[in-house]
Amino acid sequence: MSIVIQVAWLALIASIEIIATQWDRLVRGHVRKVRNLAFTVINHLVIPIATVTVTHLCQPRIGTHWIAGLPVLPGIVLTVVVLDFAGYWFHRFSHRNLFLWRFHQIHHLDEDFDATTGARVHTVEEVMHQIVLIVIAVALGAPSSYFTAFATLAFIMAIFHHCNVAIPWKVERVLRTVVFTPALHVPHHNDDIVNTDTNFGFIFPWWDRMFGSYNTARRTPQWRIGLDYSHDLSLHRLILQPFLPRQLKETATPPTPNTTYETVGQAAVRPEEKTA
Repeated sequence: MSIVIQVAWLALIASIEIIATQWDRLVRGHVRKVRNLAFTVINHLVIPIATVTVTHLCQPRIGTHWIAGLPVLPGIVLTVVVLDFAGYWFHRFSHRNLFLWRFHQIHHLDEDFDATTGARVHTVEEVMHQIVLIVIAVALGAPSSYFTAFATLAFIMAIFHHCNVAIPWKVERVLRTVVFTPALHVPHHNDDIVNTDTNFGFIFPWWDRMFGSYNTARRTPQWRIGLDYSHDLSLHRLILQPFLPRQLKETATPPTPNTTYETVGQAAVRPEEKTA
């Protein structure tokens, strides 16, 4: 049922993007989208097996019944909040640790920003992420149904905050106080590292506010989406790249850099507007 909900949500958001696009599309054609969605297909084949296996192995060893002993609604809410908090730190650490970055950069190499970007996660990264969350859930005694509810919500929010859908500012301003929105998440995909290393949250923006990584910079036409040291890669290269001996940054040819960025708390400044 969870997979059906996720697929239906992705199809719905992709359909809305066609008629209510917020930002100009940067990559034409369908090759990029097919490449991104290929990761969704692979992950939905692998992750359920990994999830069941890890849960089975962990339960007899570290399992408790703490959250399971709470009423259902508080139990689910607590599970979602705790796992989202853990996801924030896993994501943030993935930008600092070179081993984890090998896999996470596959997500950031996308040179456009839409719902399929949210589905583009290397399978090994997704497995590692799920293992961390499952161990925490089992240790806290969260029933598997609670974890499934969180996983479904996290996927829904990942697709939402990556979507290229125009949201009225009045609605956006209210939404971003509770959840991540596309306009709030897009700085994370700007190739300027000052923006890339912000807004690590998945569902809630609270953790970024609490730990100094919250960024309200607004996307401008001068922004380049992607990474500053490489263009996007073919599907087979994206799958294999993390396993190659040398880091991609050491071997790739950097794209032509943009010279005008909007960084944290600042408006974009064109070279001719700078003062001596």
